[in-house]
Amino acid sequence: MAITERKRKDGTIVYDARVFMGYKRDGSVDRRCVTCRTKRTAQIEEAKMIAERDALRGRSSKMTLSQYIDNYYWPVTSKRLSPTSLDTYEQEIRLRIRPALGDTDIRKIDRDRIQRMVDDARTDGIARKAVSVLKTILNEARGDGLIQSNPAQAKFAWPSVKSAKRDNGVVLQTFDQIADMLEYMRDNCSQSLQRIAYTGLLQGMRPEERYALDWSDIDIYAGTISITKAYVTASDKHGGKQIKETKTARSNRVIPMHPDFKSWVEQLPRSSTAFIVNDHGERISPSTMQHRWARFLAENPTVPQVTIENMRHSFATAYLAAGGRVEVLSRLLGHSNIQTTINRYYKPEIATIEADMRRVYWQHIDNGITSHGLDGPNLEVRFSAPPPLT
Repeated sequence: MAITERKRKDGTIVYDARVFMGYKRDGSVDRRCVTCRTKRTAQIEEAKMIAERDALRGRSSKMTLSQYIDNYYWPVTSKRLSPTSLDTYEQEIRLRIRPALGDTDIRKIDRDRIQRMVDDARTDGIARKAVSVLKTILNEARGDGLIQSNPAQAKFAWPSVKSAKRDNGVVLQTFDQIADMLEYMRDNCSQSLQRIAYTGLLQGMRPEERYALDWSDIDIYAGTISITKAYVTASDKHGGKQIKETKTARSNRVIPMHPDFKSWVEQLPRSSTAFIVNDHGERISPSTMQHRWARFLAENPTVPQVTIENMRHSFATAYLAAGGRVEVLSRLLGHSNIQTTINRYYKPEIATIEADMRRVYWQHIDNGITSHGLDGPNLEVRFSAPPPLT
């Protein structure tokens, strides 16, 4: 078996993947050759033929999971994933997947072997992340024809220890609470802290969208903000801090300014391209902002201990509490699916449910139509006043 490079008469370069498959029934040699445009494709085709040959012989292809990752999966994945995702994948592969399954023939990885990897994890969050990355790897192996099914898609018994949440869950419930916090901040903290809070609490932007925001994205006259990019931090190995595309296609959006945000931003000086900057006038690092925000909360214990991440959650909660529609909120937040908005933020309390039911019922009565066919006057006799809320 071999992969050879060949130049065609028209000058294009192709790669031939040749594999000895055995012997045909007539005793002749069965040697297959597949011509591909790239070396990567030729390697995949070669692996497929080897797997087919060895399957016919009733034995393994003898390609370990580590060999597949190194030779086929990572060279392509490293060009496709974002820097932050690369860090996550690399960590999971190095710390959990290779130690547990790296030396295992990829065709012999099964549910029991994966369960042992899950059992070795300290928390359910760690285990779920490792299985998620493994599932992605094995999906690629399935696409390459090396395995017939993906055992990482099975159900597993997760560790009973739950992972700690990244934030403390503090969420402001109304725009009045948000206004009180911002009023305090205007007199007691730096411009950079005010800007991270205003863009999160009043505009619902993701942290990485706030860090990437430029003055050119803010149209004060139109009263809108254009969100087209994100600023993330990865390891130096994968590019360090850099501007990238937003999370999803729906994340590219134009959102109206909250009136309080507009009146506040109109008074700000423009001394840099970036909207949120450090002491040197450069785009602030996410880690620097996290440290500054943590110090601000520690020095001001009476301030609601809202994290940078939960500012967005506070905006969503306040928007719905003020009577905003969930479908509009979904667009403001840049969610790719409205179901995400509903699952995360739409949790109406019983008082809200009762008030909405009263509004619907009495609108129905005013129209003089009920499911029993009663007319308006009859309804007025039966319901002389709205039922009181309890």
